[in-house]
Amino acid sequence: MTKVEQIMDLLIKDHEKEVEIVNVTAYGYQFNYNTDVIGCVSRYWFGKHEVIEHIAPLNSESENQNRPGTLKPSTEYVTVHDTASAAPTADAYRHAQYVSNGGGGTSWHYSSGSDGIYHQIPDNEVAYHAGDGTRFFNLLDTGVKYEHENPKITIGDDHYYYLDNKKTLIKVPEIEEGIYPTTDMINDYGIIIEERNHNYWMGETWYSPSYKKVANFGGNRNSIGIETMVNQGSNLSLTWHKTAKLVAHLLKDNNLTPNRVKAHHYFSGKDCPMTMRRNHSYWEHFLSYVKAEYDILMLLDDSIQIKFTFLTPDLLDDTGMVKEAKIGETVSYNIVVTDGKNTKEVTLSSKIVRVN
Repeated sequence: MTKVEQIMDLLIKDHEKEVEIVNVTAYGYQFNYNTDVIGCVSRYWFGKHEVIEHIAPLNSESENQNRPGTLKPSTEYVTVHDTASAAPTADAYRHAQYVSNGGGGTSWHYSSGSDGIYHQIPDNEVAYHAGDGTRFFNLLDTGVKYEHENPKITIGDDHYYYLDNKKTLIKVPEIEEGIYPTTDMINDYGIIIEERNHNYWMGETWYSPSYKKVANFGGNRNSIGIETMVNQGSNLSLTWHKTAKLVAHLLKDNNLTPNRVKAHHYFSGKDCPMTMRRNHSYWEHFLSYVKAEYDILMLLDDSIQIKFTFLTPDLLDDTGMVKEAKIGETVSYNIVVTDGKNTKEVTLSSKIVRVN
């Protein structure tokens, strides 16, 4: 099968037969607000990936304390946040400016919103965004033989981790001297587990007293941090699709796979990105957008073009985003994938539906 055929098969698979309109609550520290999230005809966004360089000054070149220039030992994750800033002016550009002006001691690598994506901290430098301090990513041998992906992780009465009821060599972190967390205190996304030398290897963990969760190492020291915008008046769906395309590029650039995309919650237990996490399983939707972008990106080369044409211009824009929530209407589009020698073409349609 040619790459053109593989890409077309993926685009057909990622087509959304129904474009969902969902009323969500966007959460901000100033206020919360309700808005309709209007979907895209595909989990793959047909817009162009663009990043605006807006690099913050080094601490040595300014009075700031949020970019020491410390090089990361490795990049193991891409960490996704949201700003929890609902103010209409709290867009990506304003957040890029905030980091450049010192960020109150905080920093992150990218600010991503429907108004654009801004790059503030070089990808190979440490930034302060994940709440896990100076903890470095590290995998430990559990001593348990590998059997399958995603074993069930529990904490035993003896304060050791168990995988599928098999005791590991790894003791859980203390809450305080002599007091240990229980299984229900593990963060919502679990602990990283990988196969090495025929055994399960587990990432190091810590107990976050702020959020009362067992969390993972490597957020600040081994990840690229992205803040997504939730400002009132912005297009949340467009923000999430643009961010997914950015994440796919970062995964490719750093030889990572989609299982290394993590929510801020994973590293500290904080309820972040809150708007994605609390509405309609949008965190899971976002991960599916990342997978769609990543799978196609890994097949693309300079010879291949994907051409998207909208056939219902009153309802659909030239990136696949639905412009109006006209329930019951059908939108159609055409895709051509070509490498100059081989060409595949398809016309697809989606129905606009409201989900309550």
